[in-house]
Amino acid sequence: MRVGFGLRRLTLSIALATFAVSAYEFPLSSTLIGEAYFLGASALRANGCVAGAYSHTLSQLKNGAYVSVAKIETPYIQIAERACQAVNYTAQDAEAEFMANPPSVFRMQLDICFDSKKSQPVNFRIVQNDAELAPHSVERSPYFARTRYGPSRIIGEHVKLQFEADKIESTLLDVEIETPNGQHATTTFDLAKLR
Repeated sequence: MRVGFGLRRLTLSIALATFAVSAYEFPLSSTLIGEAYFLGASALRANGCVAGAYSHTLSQLKNGAYVSVAKIETPYIQIAERACQAVNYTAQDAEAEFMANPPSVFRMQLDICFDSKKSQPVNFRIVQNDAELAPHSVERSPYFARTRYGPSRIIGEHVKLQFEADKIESTLLDVEIETPNGQHATTTFDLAKLR
């Protein structure tokens, strides 16, 4: 089972690297919508969905065996995810859906692990071109660890952010996180290399 999962992730990473040869763009052309569809459809055939360079592990922020993850979802990746999860969905369906109603948000998800009894929220900053970006939507919730036996337990905070896609540029995007117990981590997404 683990070997199959690892092989599936490798297949998806290779597929992602093949498609993600250009920079972040918004709005998406019909050509890019088609590329995103085929990325998602190939991930479906590989029995998994899109991951890779769009998800960074933050090993310095952890709670026991659990480590933090920062993930971005560009409009391009949102279309690929839709193609991956949809049933009987074609490239023509994707083009019709997303040309009529293009994804207009750039999403970010932070699963932040820390060991703290404090009820204070995690602090974060999203920076591009030396300017802090203000999300237009922020949702916070406890981050739970699934356990095989017994009840789930809180291991940190889950944060969902949304930005206006046309405010994001094709440059470095820094994510800075500080936990209530004083842990700090930074990761950088290079949007000049990601769709």
